[in-house]
Amino acid sequence: MFRNRHSLAHVSPASRPGILAAVLDALPEQMRDGATRKLVRDAMSKAHIPGIVCRPTGPCPDGGGQLGFAFPFRHGAERVRAAVPVRRGQVTAFFTPYEVMERALILGASLHPALPEIARIGAVTGVEIGLIGSAALQTVTGLPYLRPGSDIDLVVRADSLPPLAAAARALERLSYRQAIAIDAEADLAGGIGVKLTELVSGAATVLGKTITGVELIERERLNTVFAVPSQGRAAPQHPMKQAERRRPWM
Repeated sequence: MFRNRHSLAHVSPASRPGILAAVLDALPEQMRDGATRKLVRDAMSKAHIPGIVCRPTGPCPDGGGQLGFAFPFRHGAERVRAAVPVRRGQVTAFFTPYEVMERALILGASLHPALPEIARIGAVTGVEIGLIGSAALQTVTGLPYLRPGSDIDLVVRADSLPPLAAAARALERLSYRQAIAIDAEADLAGGIGVKLTELVSGAATVLGKTITGVELIERERLNTVFAVPSQGRAAPQHPMKQAERRRPWM
């Protein structure tokens, strides 16, 4: 099963027609009109919209998982989206939120005015910050997912709670100064995600999300679910240094 929630998955050219058909079938009933279906068909055929690894809502192939597909247009007030099961062989590459952030930093303020400051917060606090949501999809497709006043969705990770608490305070100040909503999820070991503000709140229990479900985590357990060992990942770098680390992009 795909394990890394929020990662973007590029599907193979040979698999796109079948996945497109599945996405069209999985659209909410109110979004199955001809005009919306044509927009979805054009977007997946021409722009190669990536899928987002998400918690399965039904059976998935062995070794595969569920991908959510979100589109840069809406049906009324709702974003057009659908989720479908896929086989592992239908995916050619995965990109984590942290790799997407590297790409986003090349675009900088042209993607979103808060992005350079978000990167600076990561560098100063020692917290690694990844990009998810609409900003991530706009980064990899170049399509207009973001609208004026759009939220910024992040995942963050560190080896202990104090850096995350410092990042949470800095992100809150940035949100207030720029009048934008910033929603951050702490990325803990074992694929557990916890809302950052909840994690640093001092609550006796926090709600943890995984690829298979949700669970309440006692505060005493947090030391055992903190981030990946430091030798397994690079330390956060200065924003400009991160932006220089260009990698091939699909």
